[in-house]
Amino acid sequence: MGKKSSRQRAQRHNMQKQAAQPWSDSVLHLETPQSPSWRWLLPALALAFAARAVVALSGDFVLHPDEIMQYLEPAHRLVFGNGVIYWEYFYGARSWLVPGMVAGVIALLDALGLGQPYWYSAGVKLLFCLISLLIPACMYYIGRWHFSELTARIALITGAFWYELVGFAHKPMTEFVATGLLLALLALCLRPTMTRPAIVAAAAVLAALTIAVRVQYMPLALLLLGIFFLRADKRLLLVLAFAAVVLALGIFDALSWNGGLFHSYLINILLNLEVGRLRAGETPFYQFGWWLLLASAGLSALCAALGLGDLKRYGLLLTLVGLALVIHSMQAHKEYRFIFVIIPLWLLLGSDLAARLTTRLGRRYLTLVGASVTLLSVMGLLNALPYQQHVYEAYSRETGQVRFLHDQDPIFAAYRYLASAPDVKGVWQPDRFYYNTPGYYYLHHRIPFYDQFTGRPLAQDQTLLSASVSHIVAALPGITIPGYVLEREFGDMRIWRRADNDAPVRTVRARADAPRMIAAAISTAAGGGAWTAGGTPAAIEMDGLFDVDP
Repeated sequence: MGKKSSRQRAQRHNMQKQAAQPWSDSVLHLETPQSPSWRWLLPALALAFAARAVVALSGDFVLHPDEIMQYLEPAHRLVFGNGVIYWEYFYGARSWLVPGMVAGVIALLDALGLGQPYWYSAGVKLLFCLISLLIPACMYYIGRWHFSELTARIALITGAFWYELVGFAHKPMTEFVATGLLLALLALCLRPTMTRPAIVAAAAVLAALTIAVRVQYMPLALLLLGIFFLRADKRLLLVLAFAAVVLALGIFDALSWNGGLFHSYLINILLNLEVGRLRAGETPFYQFGWWLLLASAGLSALCAALGLGDLKRYGLLLTLVGLALVIHSMQAHKEYRFIFVIIPLWLLLGSDLAARLTTRLGRRYLTLVGASVTLLSVMGLLNALPYQQHVYEAYSRETGQVRFLHDQDPIFAAYRYLASAPDVKGVWQPDRFYYNTPGYYYLHHRIPFYDQFTGRPLAQDQTLLSASVSHIVAALPGITIPGYVLEREFGDMRIWRRADNDAPVRTVRARADAPRMIAAAISTAAGGGAWTAGGTPAAIEMDGLFDVDP
């Protein structure tokens, strides 16, 4: 009885506060549900996790090389000591928040005797699948507190099973993690009551983490934090908590890089400003809108158009969508993943449109809408939507083939095999540059590795080749390599093993100043236009980057 009275007093207090703040009437549509949360909420989230796990564990694909280069490989190097140091990590231009979390999972699994790629890659994927459940869960509460219970249930189901939210859930990209955090902040902004100090502190933490994980989402996070501030009683607590968390994150970044506060963020911004000038005109301003149209088979545009007819109801969601689009469209370099946060926002808008249609015309129309969305989602997971393949290709063509459930890149299976195969002493991938390989995160062995660029001398000297690598991996059908025998095939990817594999291979020690030399060579080549057909600066020479033991 006491708890019920306390809840009723809090609701009355909030209603009085709403009456004193007319601005909220045009921005928020706060609902105070009398019924408990839907009893199928947790089962729906469990099924959502199962769907994500199926895609995650069915195989491997890369949305962008950054997935491995900037998050998985640095984490592997942190735990096991081997891995390539990319120039961003040489200069300290990346935060260790996400790689550090990945490293924690790998270290835990290694301590349990599961420190092999087969186990830790699966564990990391499932962790991010679990984090991704924030999206459908928060979509439910946003719909429940901003629109209606029917909208909330539809939003939960669409958020749980829309193909992009399922297919990319296991990816360690900052956009995907930050989207869950931002939706959680949006849900708190719409909460009927926010008198508890824990809710205020949670909003501060979510806003700060969203910005720290994906600094490009800062305007959206600050907008929502401002709305929370205007609604909250304990505004001083909110400000102090936000400042404390931001400071703590700045100190973490400084300690990570032995630099000043927010070291990686400042360096990253400066580098992006410099690179942005080189990429001017790379993609048109409307590129993100076009990608959204293709990825949703036009459904996102339909929802936005219908939402514009009722700005009072959908103004907040459309403002967030428009802000995300404008911010990212202003930059020259565009990748679809950058605007991932827009996907659950337009799905929320569409969920309410479907709920209102159902209320007016009957539940048979909800069945029709649900069947249509289900068909689109299944087609998306099977990569069967028209022109879908064009959405995930970066302008620079670094992106691999994005296949959610079938026809995936066989190079991952090849590297998984090498990670557990005996007598792997050195590997050469003659047909790919390193950023388009699974890297040491999948190879795992502490052995020399050569790619299409660094292995060029090996192709010209048979004695040097045999002395350098025990295994060669490439999609080269019908090729015979003297001194090597074909060991395994994975699709069109083949693995050759050295016939006489008892002999050791020469060791290679990367020079400490190699990343600086690469950066300087890139800068020189970019200024002089001296680029090879593969996109590698011609000024870089292998002999200048490595010390080789005979």
